[in-house]
Amino acid sequence: MDTTTTAAVRARELHKDFGEGPMRIEVLRGVDFDALLGQLTFLVGPSGCGKTTLISVIAGLLDSSGGEVRLFDQNIERFSATERILFRRKNLGFVYQQYNLLPALTAAENAAVPLLAAGVRRRAAVAATRGSGSRPRARAAFDSVRRTNRCARPCDRRKRHGIARRKRRPSR
Repeated sequence: MDTTTTAAVRARELHKDFGEGPMRIEVLRGVDFDALLGQLTFLVGPSGCGKTTLISVIAGLLDSSGGEVRLFDQNIERFSATERILFRRKNLGFVYQQYNLLPALTAAENAAVPLLAAGVRRRAAVAATRGSGSRPRARAAFDSVRRTNRCARPCDRRKRHGIARRKRRPSR
């Protein structure tokens, strides 16, 4: 598979409205968007321009009002609610601005959250993030995030933990 031309995300003529009648607000107006497999893609714009709405529609968290979204060449809008959840769990990950880390958990436990969602027992999930030997897997994931240029400015610890949590997801 040629990752330089394969679209992981393809949105065409995407529309999203909120409300009805005179209270209807058109947030997305015919948006076309591609994110190529294996390439870093940034979605930037001023506050309130629809970035979060676009990501939510692409991820199947919100239904579109029109247009088409394809993820890995699958039209997710044809999936049932359960199929969308399973597809997201297997194929997508999010690193939120607020990180959404659970403060009562250690870094390794936070990194294990996707494994728990996939049905791995707690002890096995935490053990998988810790790994064996002198270099735990969670630490290796955190260190690999630190070495990459995933942040425009130096990554803080919470951001690295959020990205490491994404890296600990079960493989496809």
